[in-house]
Amino acid sequence: MVDYPGWYPPSQVCYPPDLPAYLKNVYDLKPIIGVPNDEEVIGIHAVIQVANRVSSVPGIHSPGLLMELGDHLFSAQMAVYRSKYTYLLFPSDATYTPPTLPAHVSVNLEPISGAPTDEQVTKVQEAIRSYQKYSESEDQLPSMFEPRAGAELSQHLFDIQMARYMSRAAQRQSRPTPPEPTQLPTATRATDVVEEAISHDATNNAGTGAGFMASHQLQGVNLRDMFERSNELAERANQLAERSNQLIERSNQIAEHSSQLIERSNHPVEQPELSTGQLANLSERFNELTERLSSQFERSNQLVKEYQKPVEQLGDVLKAINKVLVGIQHAIVRNHKGNTQNATNCLINEKGDIPPDNSGIFSWFSRVFTEESIMRFKVDDQELAFTPTDNRVATLLRFYGIGEDLFEDPEKTKIKERRMGQARSMLAYYWSSALGA
Repeated sequence: MVDYPGWYPPSQVCYPPDLPAYLKNVYDLKPIIGVPNDEEVIGIHAVIQVANRVSSVPGIHSPGLLMELGDHLFSAQMAVYRSKYTYLLFPSDATYTPPTLPAHVSVNLEPISGAPTDEQVTKVQEAIRSYQKYSESEDQLPSMFEPRAGAELSQHLFDIQMARYMSRAAQRQSRPTPPEPTQLPTATRATDVVEEAISHDATNNAGTGAGFMASHQLQGVNLRDMFERSNELAERANQLAERSNQLIERSNQIAEHSSQLIERSNHPVEQPELSTGQLANLSERFNELTERLSSQFERSNQLVKEYQKPVEQLGDVLKAINKVLVGIQHAIVRNHKGNTQNATNCLINEKGDIPPDNSGIFSWFSRVFTEESIMRFKVDDQELAFTPTDNRVATLLRFYGIGEDLFEDPEKTKIKERRMGQARSMLAYYWSSALGA
């Protein structure tokens, strides 16, 4: 399943939710560092499958846990996708090859080039439903369902849906942008490119994750604008990379020419018994070559400086693309039905990390309850109150990369005196923007 090292950061960590004992016995999920391997992805599918089966048992069903497991599967599948395709910067010509299915699955899947058609997506979904039945039926032999093939089918559906989203967004015509909502003067949103959501169906396709991925449909004017912006950034990145290659090639040509000049300047020294006039001419020629060599080296240095500029711009482009991906993840969390305050545990930052101390943000509370310490924010249409400690507020602002001017130290560990109220308002607005209706 994971065949390419790709662009995905090797130190990226995906943290699973805390599991009850009966699910740990199925597979004890551990943090995934970098790109997940086959066993880790299959383990997530196995846990989701069992969690769905016991969802009808009174006292065991936990919608919040199912949501967190779905988010963890999404993060793992996104890591696999990015490791295989993101180094192409949102390719439109990538080929998505399906896994090999056993003979008793009648659906025949073929490789898909570029964005899939409705028929191709439907065919993959049909294959997943058909294959999933073998894991649910007690009348079938266990060997008729192979968890690895189920996980690979789910990843294949994820990959082609991502290709479909990007292709559709690029083809849609621009529409008038709706008026922007009033913003607090002290608050800065994590990303200004994602305003609308991805519609989320809370049901998972037992065990495969296919239903979970199929339920995330991108829609809305601002989301379409976001993908158009992503495509523009990708095109700009390709142009910068091409320009960088041209500068490197030109620099190499100058260095090669300089070497030739040095070699030619050494030849006259080897000629025997030259006259005084010839020596004078050779000396003059040598000086000319030296001046030209100096000029060429100066030009080479200029080209190196020019090369550094597009590389820096390329880094800015990649940062902007990363903000787009963060916005997508926040939109997915925002559109889950039945969100509670625990949804804040699922909001990643620009590094792809979840908030520190995943035992729960709301376990960090102040024992001194004052009006100034209460922080109110919205989840869906609910207004929630939260009393975090001052240290926790500083930790979360630093984690999300907001409110940098509110810190009094370079390490961003302490909020400036008399600025804590502003810091709480900024964090509340950030959460409301990410999770509010």
